[in-house]
Amino acid sequence: MQVSQTLPARRCEAVKPTLPRGMERDGFVALVDAIASSLGIGAAAMMTFRTMIASTKPSAFKRGPDEPCCYLSQNEIAHKRGVTACRIREHEAALVRAGLIEKRTMANGARSGFSGCGVFFGVAIARVEEFLCLRDEVEADRRAHARLRGQRSSHKRHLKGILSVLIEQQGRTANVARIQQKFAGWPAGQALHRMSLEELQRHEAEAEALTISASDLLHETHDRPLENERSHIQDTTQDSNEVTCNDPVDMRGVGKPAHSTASGPQPDGHVHGSEKQDGAASEAHKSKFIQNLGSDRLYGLCSEEMKMWLDIERQKRGRLDFHSFVIAAQKRLPELGIHPSAWEEAVGVLDEDAAMLCVLITDAKAADPEITILSAGAYMRGMVRAQRTGSLNIMGSLIGLNERSRRRY
Repeated sequence: MQVSQTLPARRCEAVKPTLPRGMERDGFVALVDAIASSLGIGAAAMMTFRTMIASTKPSAFKRGPDEPCCYLSQNEIAHKRGVTACRIREHEAALVRAGLIEKRTMANGARSGFSGCGVFFGVAIARVEEFLCLRDEVEADRRAHARLRGQRSSHKRHLKGILSVLIEQQGRTANVARIQQKFAGWPAGQALHRMSLEELQRHEAEAEALTISASDLLHETHDRPLENERSHIQDTTQDSNEVTCNDPVDMRGVGKPAHSTASGPQPDGHVHGSEKQDGAASEAHKSKFIQNLGSDRLYGLCSEEMKMWLDIERQKRGRLDFHSFVIAAQKRLPELGIHPSAWEEAVGVLDEDAAMLCVLITDAKAADPEITILSAGAYMRGMVRAQRTGSLNIMGSLIGLNERSRRRY
């Protein structure tokens, strides 16, 4: 008889779901919160879930014979939430359907700690590994969504610049008007946040196709070298002091401070020079350098992985321009483990072309076995900080990459 009494207790304790090592109750709630929308749980129902789980003992999620349970009545939960009991019943029904709670009540629906009746969370605890995988998927989709929004933003800036040149030089021809009309139909930036990932993927692809179409139209009427393409991708809301120069650029000397004795950029991604003191003359010189750098030479400085994305862009467009490099850089971000916010910060502090060059430099150095970069994201953010203090020298870094490439081959 004694054996029959002890066996059920041991069996119950053995099958009781508990959180994995290192996760506490609050961490479990944060995990559920991250995936709630994927389970069909809205913000109001999630608030009810948090209210109920807050009434449990944190230790019950880790050890002991008792499964975590909320014994509060629906009226008590409603009072804490400041809503009606009817709303709580709706929320509980949604939570049951999502597999986040299990209700075990008495015949009259009552809940009591003495009788072991209430709202239990074991069903959700047992799904922790599933939830962890789902959270990874949600985070990956969120980052992909952010990257696509960034690419659409790049297409918009690029197409806006091209249209400005086309209208100025050709007038509103039928082809220009067609492109302009489609461009005017693009959703605003805020509307992109409300799109599903699939919707945004389709829109970004359509935006890129329209941008390529406009670029092709521009190249059909202007036989100009691709290294001057940069003048067409400036945001027309900004002043541009471009210096047109078709002389070849010697990368071994351009961009080094006159008084510098350094042989190349330091491992932290920037060179301290006299850019801050040079003022407008330095900015004009940088514009001249970037214009004359050329897509082929810039392509040669890229990592093999970046070249793969550029090859895809070349196949789409039939050529490489700076916009191709911008899109390739954005597609390289997740592979480098760089958060989209680092790109957004770089674009805000520098400009889009310079942000692209920061990614290119970071990527090339991360791929170099002779250089140790523990975090590509931290490295890129360091370049942005250097820009804020006036110590960033992108040209010096590009020259360093070029000289390392020359020594290697």
